[in-house]
Amino acid sequence: MNSKIFSLIIGVLLVVVFWIGWVSTNPADKKAMAQFISVESLVNNNFSQRLKLGGIVKDGSILISETNQLECSFVLKEGDAELYVNYSKTRPDLFKDGAEVIVTGEYVDGMFYADELQTKCASRYEGDLRNEANYKLEELDT
Repeated sequence: MNSKIFSLIIGVLLVVVFWIGWVSTNPADKKAMAQFISVESLVNNNFSQRLKLGGIVKDGSILISETNQLECSFVLKEGDAELYVNYSKTRPDLFKDGAEVIVTGEYVDGMFYADELQTKCASRYEGDLRNEANYKLEELDT
């Protein structure tokens, strides 16, 4: 009896491990798989797969197309590295000069073509979490 239960458990574990491996290497949506790298790493190396980058929108770099108000380009800064980004979908409300953003897309011939653009929420909505006084732990005790 114990050997049957043990064999069943081993069989289920093998199926689960195989399924996790298969789904990880063959995702149904290729857009969901993006490697997060630095702007400097992208500029110094040539990547041909889908990528995710983070940085700050350089002040004065946002250019909105006059013919297509959805299309814009801007410079993404991360430290000293800069990269031109093209984006042509609806922009988040918090997208502006100096905003912290994450873009997802592909790098082609010196231009990053993003199909996803996310902005970091403004700190005015959260409070500074580096200061323990903002944790309001006394509210949790009641």
